[in-house]
Amino acid sequence: SSLNANKKPLIIIDGMESTDEQLKAINADEIEEISILKDAAATATYGIKAANGVLVVITKNKVIADKLAANTDGQSENALRRNFADHAYWQPKLTTDAQGRVSFTTVFPDDITNWRTFVIGINVNKETGFVEKQVKSFKPLSAAFISPLFAVQGDKLSAIGKVMNYNADPVKLSRTFTYNGKIIQRDSLTILNSKIDTLNITAADTDSLTFEYTINKSTGYFDGEQRKIPVIEQGVQETKGKFEVLRGDTAVSFKFDAALGQVTFRAEASALPVLIEETNRLRDYRYLCNEQLASKLKGLMVEKRIKNYLNEPFKHDKLVNDIIKKLKENRGKQIWGWWKDSDPELWISLHAIEALLDAEKQHYPVSLDWRVMTDYLVYQLESYHGRDKIACLELLYKMGAKVDYKKYADALYKERLVAKPFPEYNKLRIMLLLQQAGSTIDIDELLNTRKTTLFGNIYWGENNYSFFDNSVQLSILAYRILKNEGRHPKILEKIIGFLLEQRRDGGWRNTYESSLILETILPELLADGKPVKAPSLTLGGAKTETVNKFPYTTTFSGNELNITKTGTLPVYITGYQQFWNKQPDKVSKDFTVDTWFEKGTPANRLTKLKGGEKVQLKAQVMAKGDGEFVMIEIPIPAGCSYESKEQAWGNNEVHREYFKEKVSIFCRKLKQGTYTFTVNLMPRYNGEYMLNPAKAELMYFPVFYGREGMRKVNIGE
Repeated sequence: SSLNANKKPLIIIDGMESTDEQLKAINADEIEEISILKDAAATATYGIKAANGVLVVITKNKVIADKLAANTDGQSENALRRNFADHAYWQPKLTTDAQGRVSFTTVFPDDITNWRTFVIGINVNKETGFVEKQVKSFKPLSAAFISPLFAVQGDKLSAIGKVMNYNADPVKLSRTFTYNGKIIQRDSLTILNSKIDTLNITAADTDSLTFEYTINKSTGYFDGEQRKIPVIEQGVQETKGKFEVLRGDTAVSFKFDAALGQVTFRAEASALPVLIEETNRLRDYRYLCNEQLASKLKGLMVEKRIKNYLNEPFKHDKLVNDIIKKLKENRGKQIWGWWKDSDPELWISLHAIEALLDAEKQHYPVSLDWRVMTDYLVYQLESYHGRDKIACLELLYKMGAKVDYKKYADALYKERLVAKPFPEYNKLRIMLLLQQAGSTIDIDELLNTRKTTLFGNIYWGENNYSFFDNSVQLSILAYRILKNEGRHPKILEKIIGFLLEQRRDGGWRNTYESSLILETILPELLADGKPVKAPSLTLGGAKTETVNKFPYTTTFSGNELNITKTGTLPVYITGYQQFWNKQPDKVSKDFTVDTWFEKGTPANRLTKLKGGEKVQLKAQVMAKGDGEFVMIEIPIPAGCSYESKEQAWGNNEVHREYFKEKVSIFCRKLKQGTYTFTVNLMPRYNGEYMLNPAKAELMYFPVFYGREGMRKVNIGE
């Protein structure tokens, strides 16, 4: 083959665009291979700049590549490629010199692809400019592996291995496919242009799958990719357990279902490890609405105080600053909604402001203009009514605004005499406002409505799933009122006992209540000052042991554990079973959920999907009653990718998040009725794929839910 001598070809040395001088600087004995690309093969790979052909040079020791690029991983040209990403670099703070030039050094990921580079600039006159360029990552001989981004246990998927040869002549090589460390295929091949392998795999019961697809030449040339994909467990995870606070000399019995597997039992002689565990649960919670961001921040502030108390390092300062930044970005017109673009919610705004003020108190840079926010709320105060007016006053009080709180609280308190019904939650909030404003309140009226659990703990309200008017929220308010009053330490201790008593199945009911409980009870626990003297536990039944050292953790199989406790200090015990239900039944308790695939029209429902043809995954949710803060989760098949990631606004939807394996949709309210949600998909990989159950639930009270059973979907020709 030859090139037109009158026009200069594009020169590629070791995969990098080079000059004539760099080519001439290479000794002939350092060159392993030279090939020529012409016409369509050249322009298809390198674009219009390759119109005069491409001279591809591969050196034995990466002579030019070593000079042109810094390989920070220390990998040779023949290294297995495993560093993949959808983004190559982000340089937001570059400044040009007097000639308008700037440079930086970066290392691209290992993807062989066409990288799109976007350059945005602004000058001192605030004039802007934008340009887009392309950077091609290329190897004349390469092996690539393509698979779904995840798998569900039991998936039968078809992955793709691809060998590409852009050289002018055929190449002899050995191709190897390795799956989870075992060689599945190894063949000697002669490749003219390309070779496509279809590799059929059944996803094992592991946490990830590892694939390697490689080629070798007799000259020592090597290329290939290692890809790892996560494996999602089939079915749904369920937790069942109990939590108790043992005070004085007492005995209890925990009963378990032996069919659900191993039991984890833990005992603590201090509540602090329990609170640390809860802060970890808050921190690891997946979703990031504004309430949950504020709850995470409150949880982190609690954890920081506990760590300081225990003289242990706090390791999450970066996360704290990230959450503060996110909360500030998500603020709407001075205050917050459920999500960034949602309508304002005063209770969420109060939650966010409390969290930010606490972070500021612990010396984190919040940098909010509290005065502007205060002015806004003072201006809006007269337009609010009922619960919103109370929340507005609480917000202003938190920010130290000069408002006649007593006047407003008195007026609100008088409203309760004529308003029927008047929520107990609002009544206690008004009492707290009056108390904070310096008024004397009737503590006896509060104490007369208290209730007692079987364990002797004290609470207020009903144990129901009303978002605000429930026993947890009312007991927290009562605690704060009595704490300010300062004359009932024994009752405060028993309210804490009640709040701890509510921690079941590994945590409190939702992130909001969890953060409120943590910040309420922590000061009392840290102020105790008593040395922890470990009491004694005697275990019987499924496990026989005497426990004198705490914390204590054990596991056992069996259906009953008897616990006898002696000593005056309390012990906090929990026992739980966590298991995967691999074949969950359909549940139509509070919601009925059905999903299907369709193409084009509702009448064209599909029983099988075809690769490369767009489909819509439809989810129909029937709400059997009115619900607030509803979350719908719609898993997708691993063999599909998202055709588009749209944010819909119908059905009172306020936010949507696209994960690898599912779409989560958040609706502020769903009244009783039937609603349909759409996810646009592109089937890409043939096979038989498991679909975990789609579900709808109240986000803050997930015991109200409905779900599908397990399903399968086929993708093929």
